[in-house]
Amino acid sequence: MLDERLLGTIFTLPTSAASGEITLYGIHYHYRVQDDAAAGDKVVVNAISPLYLSVVKPEHALHY
Repeated sequence: MLDERLLGTIFTLPTSAASGEITLYGIHYHYRVQDDAAAGDKVVVNAISPLYLSVVKPEHALHY
């Protein structure tokens, strides 16, 4: 079951790796960085799959 409520969730990347694991609301999730974000950058969840959360920097998630 995918939790669409995570869309738009912002968190800080703990490492510069292109993928990793983060705990949100007490649940462990795998994530993949889809742009050039580095450790310490704020990222936003922009897509959810059964395997991982896709994250980008907030300025790359803007839709006009």
